[in-house]
Amino acid sequence: MKVKTNILRAFVEKVRMDGKQKIEEAVFNFEKDGLKINANSAPKQVRVMGWLKTGAFTEYEEFGKVGINELENVVKILKRFGEDINIKKEGNLLTISQPGKKVDIELAAEEFLSTDTGEPTLEFDDSFAITATALKGIYSDAQVNTDAVIKIETEDKKVIFSNTGKYKFLTELEALTCKGGVSVKYGEPLIEATMKLDGNLEINVKSNYPAKIMEKTENSTVTVIVAPRVEDEE
Repeated sequence: MKVKTNILRAFVEKVRMDGKQKIEEAVFNFEKDGLKINANSAPKQVRVMGWLKTGAFTEYEEFGKVGINELENVVKILKRFGEDINIKKEGNLLTISQPGKKVDIELAAEEFLSTDTGEPTLEFDDSFAITATALKGIYSDAQVNTDAVIKIETEDKKVIFSNTGKYKFLTELEALTCKGGVSVKYGEPLIEATMKLDGNLEINVKSNYPAKIMEKTENSTVTVIVAPRVEDEE
């Protein structure tokens, strides 16, 4: 199996997420249509589902399930390699190599990893598109405060982001797909789950309900489901 190092590393970093929501172990499932990773964050506040398509690989092989822990070190390892890498599975080892250099990663037994499969069935009232750059700008506004809560409200063809704290920012964006009537709050898990995303996003929301954020690129699809902030936590 061959793949561009930066493509695989970026995918793993997006699925791994950030902050307290970082996942450190997962089952990498090399299926017929590509690499899929499904995992819950340790606090159980975010679920992430990633799919790296076969087209992202120069050469692809259907390995099946591979249990990997210490994902932080896997990312560090990928940074030690050049433009292209070969990946091979033999027994309980996953070997990453390029001419003149290789590393063996000992695999974990998947039955001992905390992971789930499949996407939960959720229904939403509104959805809208936003770039990751614009969303991170909203996060930066909110983070002028400490422990700010981000509120998402929808109106007819409009979405409004605001935050709690001493410095209350408000950002209104055109959202032609919105009907209006949604009001929901999210805490730090929303930021941590989506900070590594860098493409065009689709966000699905419903009042006092988890949000689904999906990034689709030519090579991959990454979906995160984030629990809302409940009022008694404030």
